Amino acid sequence: MIEKLNLTGPADLLATIPHLLGVKPSESFVVLTARAGALGATLRVDAPEHAEPLDYAQTLTSHASNDAQATASYIVVYTDEDPDGCPYAAHVAALANELAAARMPVRNVWLVTSCHWADFGTDEQYPLEQITDSQANASLTYFGSATDVDVYNPELLGTWAMRVEAPAGSEQDIEDACSAWAAVLEGTETPDPETARNLAAAFQHKLVRDFLFRETITTHNGDFADVMLGKFTGRPDWDRVDRAEATAFDLMKAVPAGQRAPMLTLMGWLEWLKGNGTQAHRYLKHAATDIPGFRLAVLLRELINRGSVADVARDPETS
Repeated sequence: MIEKLNLTGPADLLATIPHLLGVKPSESFVVLTARAGALGATLRVDAPEHAEPLDYAQTLTSHASNDAQATASYIVVYTDEDPDGCPYAAHVAALANELAAARMPVRNVWLVTSCHWADFGTDEQYPLEQITDSQANASLTYFGSATDVDVYNPELLGTWAMRVEAPAGSEQDIEDACSAWAAVLEGTETPDPETARNLAAAFQHKLVRDFLFRETITTHNGDFADVMLGKFTGRPDWDRVDRAEATAFDLMKAVPAGQRAPMLTLMGWLEWLKGNGTQAHRYLKHAATDIPGFRLAVLLRELINRGSVADVARDPETS
């Protein structure tokens, strides 16, 4: 694990963005906040298309302002629109003004296309290999970070699994499910097939599922709404959170398509708690495809689309 990564130039900084987001952006604006000697939050939104420059800039700045400790910012425009000119120049100018007004003055603006990168508004172009061959990209890749990896692929998960039957939702059902879930999260082994199917079945019942979500976090105050919004009493056990996400993937192997949405929603929610809104959105979108209109996934996607950041991800002491 990298405790600290030194960025020595623009190529290094640009190399970190796909690792931070989990995807290589395209037709996007990315805003990175910064504080003394370190990067802060990373925000990606779709390129503006028909959005008015001021409205677009104010929306992005309101999201970036969730990083209360930010003292500066960077803007990166990923697009193949007008690659040799100044694409979205009015939006960039408005965004720079809004960020400056929010006390996050822009240090640099870069343009990244599918062929090159450049300082925004300049003629000199640099090869993308400077980014992919950078020390930062090499270090992050060496230590296990990967980009554009989507662990959910229905075809790879298979179609052989039989459907499971949700429990009745009694107090005993809840107690049994929470006990089994805790045992898995506190252990180190992949759940055996019977345990995996029993847990996957428990996730099919709305009330039992909600308890399992809550019990994933040990620093909760008991209130489900607070837990879902990331309002915890202390720093969560992030190793336990990672194990819950990995286990959710294992549980999806135990059931067919049409019963995977609860686990996909759990994965999306946990990514959101970590501050990974882009990856969270991908899992929640998959959940809404697996079970059309899956309510909890829809609600969480609405939160993300409004730019909401989990409370736990806002605080450097708990994130």
